[in-house]
Amino acid sequence: MNNELVNFDGEIPVKYMPAQVNFEGYDEFKGRVVQLHDQYQNYVVTPKNLKEAQDLSKKLGKFHRRVNKQRTAITNEIKQPAEDFKAQIDDLLKITDETKKQIDSQLAVYEKKEAEERHQKKMVRLQELCQLANIDPEDIEWQKDWDNKSITNKRFDREVNEQISIVQQKQQQFAENAQVITQKAEELGLPVDHWIEELGHSSLPDVLSAMGQYKKESDDISKKQHETKVKEVENLKQAGDRYIDPDTGEVKEKVITLKLEVKGNQWQMEQLQSFLKDNAIEYRGLEG
Repeated sequence: MNNELVNFDGEIPVKYMPAQVNFEGYDEFKGRVVQLHDQYQNYVVTPKNLKEAQDLSKKLGKFHRRVNKQRTAITNEIKQPAEDFKAQIDDLLKITDETKKQIDSQLAVYEKKEAEERHQKKMVRLQELCQLANIDPEDIEWQKDWDNKSITNKRFDREVNEQISIVQQKQQQFAENAQVITQKAEELGLPVDHWIEELGHSSLPDVLSAMGQYKKESDDISKKQHETKVKEVENLKQAGDRYIDPDTGEVKEKVITLKLEVKGNQWQMEQLQSFLKDNAIEYRGLEG
C-alpha cells in the first residue's frame, strides 16, 4: 500500500502571493479629506445656512457610501482566493479525518483490552503490597491515573505504600482509642462492643462523653425505677401470706419468708441493713 502521504511532514504543494493593494494617491486623497474636515470643524448650522448644511450632509453621506462600497468590493476580491483555499483544505482534512476515524475505531478495541490488562496487573500488585503490610486492599483508594500508560511500576508502588502507611497509622490510632474505650467501659460497667463501633464515625472525646452521659441517664432511670418499686412495696399491706393494695384490695404479691444466718464484720452488717432498708425488705433479728 502506498503510504507516502502518511509520512508527509513537509509543506502542502501550493503557491501563493501575499495580497497587495496599491493605493498610490492615498496621502493626497487623505489630505483633501482632512482639509474638508478642518474647514467645517467649527461650522455652525443656523436658519440662514440650513439648506446649505443639509446639502453638505447629503454629499458627505454619499461620499462615505461610495468609498465604503469600493473598500468592500476590493476586500472581497482579495479575500476570495483565501476563502477558496480554505475550502480546499477543509475538504482534504475531512477526508483525512474520516480515514483516521475508521482506523481509530478499531484501535479502540485493542487499547481498551490493553487498559484492562494494565489494570488487572496493577490490581494484583496492589494485593501483594497490601498482603505484605497486612492491610485490606479495600482500604486503598484507587487513583484514576494509575491506569495510565505513563505511570511506572516504581511510582505505582510508591503511591500505594504511601496510602498503606496512612492506613496503618489510622489502625494503630484506632487500636489505642479502642483500648481507652475498653477501660472506660469496664469502669462504668457498660458493654464495650457498641462504643468501639462508635469510634468508626466519632472522635474519642465524643465517644467518652457519650458513654458518661449514657451511664448517668441509665443510673437515673434505674434509680427512679427502684424508688417507684420500693414505694409501691411500702404501700402494700400484708394479709396472711399475701400482699394487697390497701386502696383497691387487689392481691399483688405472695409473702416470702426466709430464715437466714449471716456472718460478717460490723461494716458488712451495716451494708446489709442499708440494702434491706433501701429495698423495703422487712427483717428482724433472731434470738441466739
